[in-house]
Amino acid sequence: MSADYLTPEQRAFISRCQEKWQHIGLSTESINQQQATDAVRAIYTALKLSEPEIIIVDSPNAAIEYIWNLLKVGSHTILGDAINSSYWSRIYSSLQSYLLVRVPVGLQKDLHSLFENHLAKEYTKLLQEQLEIQWRDVLEEHFGKREPNFIKNIFSSCHKPETLIAGCSYFDFCIHSFNYHQFETQLLILEEFVKNCGWSFFFEKIAIISNHSTTINIDSDNHLHGKDIPAVGFADGYSLNADRGKITLQRKRKLDDITWAKLFEKMKAVEIDSWEECKLLRTVQEGINVRPQQFLKVTNPNTREVRVFRVSMRFVSAIEAARWVNQKTNLNLHP
Repeated sequence: MSADYLTPEQRAFISRCQEKWQHIGLSTESINQQQATDAVRAIYTALKLSEPEIIIVDSPNAAIEYIWNLLKVGSHTILGDAINSSYWSRIYSSLQSYLLVRVPVGLQKDLHSLFENHLAKEYTKLLQEQLEIQWRDVLEEHFGKREPNFIKNIFSSCHKPETLIAGCSYFDFCIHSFNYHQFETQLLILEEFVKNCGWSFFFEKIAIISNHSTTINIDSDNHLHGKDIPAVGFADGYSLNADRGKITLQRKRKLDDITWAKLFEKMKAVEIDSWEECKLLRTVQEGINVRPQQFLKVTNPNTREVRVFRVSMRFVSAIEAARWVNQKTNLNLHP
């Protein structure tokens, strides 16, 4: 059986499913925090995982920055293990398996081709490519080339609603055209995620949810394109510049004091000592076998860029810690 045997009504329904899922999967409307939280909780429940703390940020870049700032100072235990793509995809894969044995092979092939979404694939490909390029530069700047798998590991936890557009369009069509209504609950879990979340990074203890992009610009051939404006833009100013589906500019990410302030607040860090642009901070996290940690926070007085270094607990003054950082990094803090 092939798509040639579909009724006119079923063919018309294909178009409606495509429009529905592209509309929700490439939405530029700001997400509702409660609905996003509920959607993520439903996924963790379906995967039989404990409910995580949910953090909502303005862009995928901000999400990676949040993760990196924790990992950089050795506080990865706050995140817990990554919920990688193979684990998360169980919901999608189970639904696919249910339909695999019910829809004729020839028809499946035709439908997969009909539901393919070029724009969604291009969006995810280009945005991830740009983020990987930018963060690889940042990692090499701070760690040399000792962390080759950092980006790979981060993106293994990333779940992108755009990648579900084609498959969920197909599931939606099959469930309602062929009366497989017993699978609607599984599809609804995916639909709530696609509708209410942007790029999401799932970890055992924390789920970090990006807001939707605020703008998506395309050319007449349905490629991401912005001649004098970003092809994709986010509320925090992060953007993707593209010319007919190809990246034209990679913007450098910037560190900001606000992000660090939030992270140190979460870690319950207190200031022990300060000297000029340097502050010595110590965490006072509570819990069994949780040891305190110390950090030297250095703010560039001209650019306001913030850099943070984990330092030994033996330091009792910011000057001592700054001297040690100087030896390791050649920052020339002039203590």
